[in-house]
Amino acid sequence: MFISNRLTGVAMMSAIALLYLGLSLYQLDLPGLHYDEAFEAVPAVQLLQGQPVTAFRQSGLLVGGRLWPWMTQDYIGALNTYLSIPFIWLLGPTPVALRVMSVGLGLVTLLLTARLAVSLTGPAWVGWVAALLLAVEPTFVFWNRQGVFVTAVTAPLGLAATLCWLNRFERGHWLWSLAGAFLFGLGLYAKVLFVWLIFGLVGAAVLLNLDRLLRSLRQVIAQLSPAELGGVALAFGLGCWPLIAYNLQTGGTWLSITEHSTTSYYGVNNLAFGPNLLERLGQLWTLLAGSHFWYLGRVESDNLSPPLFVGVLVLVVLTSIRIFFGTGGRPGLEKIKLAQRALFPFLVIVLVVLASIGTVSALWITHFAVLMPWPALAVATGSWFIGHHLQPLNKTRSPLLKLALGLSLAVLSAGHLLATLRYHQALSQSGGLGAHSDAVYDLAAWLDNHSRGPVVAMDWGLAAPVAYLTNGRVTPIEVFGYAWQSDVQLSDRLSGFIQHPDALYLWRAPDEIIFDRSADFRTLYQPQHFEENIEAAFYERSGRPVLGVTRLVPTGTASNPPR
Repeated sequence: MFISNRLTGVAMMSAIALLYLGLSLYQLDLPGLHYDEAFEAVPAVQLLQGQPVTAFRQSGLLVGGRLWPWMTQDYIGALNTYLSIPFIWLLGPTPVALRVMSVGLGLVTLLLTARLAVSLTGPAWVGWVAALLLAVEPTFVFWNRQGVFVTAVTAPLGLAATLCWLNRFERGHWLWSLAGAFLFGLGLYAKVLFVWLIFGLVGAAVLLNLDRLLRSLRQVIAQLSPAELGGVALAFGLGCWPLIAYNLQTGGTWLSITEHSTTSYYGVNNLAFGPNLLERLGQLWTLLAGSHFWYLGRVESDNLSPPLFVGVLVLVVLTSIRIFFGTGGRPGLEKIKLAQRALFPFLVIVLVVLASIGTVSALWITHFAVLMPWPALAVATGSWFIGHHLQPLNKTRSPLLKLALGLSLAVLSAGHLLATLRYHQALSQSGGLGAHSDAVYDLAAWLDNHSRGPVVAMDWGLAAPVAYLTNGRVTPIEVFGYAWQSDVQLSDRLSGFIQHPDALYLWRAPDEIIFDRSADFRTLYQPQHFEENIEAAFYERSGRPVLGVTRLVPTGTASNPPR
């Protein structure tokens, strides 16, 4: 019987994993390689090619004359950079190399989600339900395909850390706490906003055990020896030591946080708690519906998913209240434990949303990549909890309610799958929109064949994909500056290229511009009797222009001047 059950479990998880891989690996080079994907991979290419490494704030570990970067931004570590090296070595500097890696991390997330669901509840079928809901969910599928773009590696790190701490408090061995602390530190290094998930996990554990903590705080503390506490601190520091080293060298993360503590780089008022919370709650609803992938070609929405999530949450809360207050006496420890475990994933989600109302950048929905597996986990464990407490009902009502619960989960899975398939259909037609357009592949190929001099990136989103896709043969120089208005040094950065006859300038199309430097550029070259000529333009599959290349030529000689 044991062997039969084990084989059944392996077969079920294998089928779910294959379904996920089929949905994730199809047309893997679409949408086009995004800047944030390529930006973290360029140092990997440079390390493989023996080229000078571009390190953020020039910070890193110098070994054998090579600089190994600590971070890719002030708040994003270089974990994806180093993880991608073997994939780029095997598959070349292609979008597939990066995405095979991130899809693989998604598979790890899927398996960890199933494991955590079983650890919280017991029955294997709860893990299968959690994994199935996740495997077909459009957000999980498409964010993991572009996992570097959203730092999706934080999702499996969070799940693995949760399992470690759960094992520590259930099995009692202190090695689990060291592993959990290390994973917390590693997640923080991967992306500093991982602190939201740490807050959510610790906060949920404390709130769900508050009664016990208040009654026997000394006893709880006594279970943690000074040696274990010291080991936890050391393991956490070991996990995020590159982040610590980076800040000892540059102070960059601290500066980024303190400079944007009240108003973010993109102008978000971090003191507007109410409006920011409403924005985040709206994003959570959108996340559950999967209706945020406009850049795949069109928006699809699984409209049943958010209300079903809320419905399960409400039933879990009501059932928990019934356990605690509706039985006429103090509930047994087993019932309390079951309620705590069902509430735990929901509470983690709530606390992460609350923590996310402050940001150094913007209120982007992609920040919730750290939460990717948790809604599916919450629905699966919540459904188990509800079904478990239908047993006392009479023989007529209980089967009907369980049937309704099972049908709801089936409808939810089908809705996820349908939305994912429709997104794939849209993507095959569009090739990706805006900064996600596959036109970037044409741009990189054209530059690889035609550039004979310096290549100058005049806007965001252009330099890193070209450098990565050309294996470092073409390395555009970003001159636009990251201030919203042109700075006084722009002319100095551009002046060295004006007289170079082979210099090429990369632009985004007028309705795609982020940092507009065109007027400043004209002011600089026109007095020197030059004008621009469009050398090449690149289009979305719909025919809409998104990218362009210009060259400066003597005034009056341009055959294709910009209009």
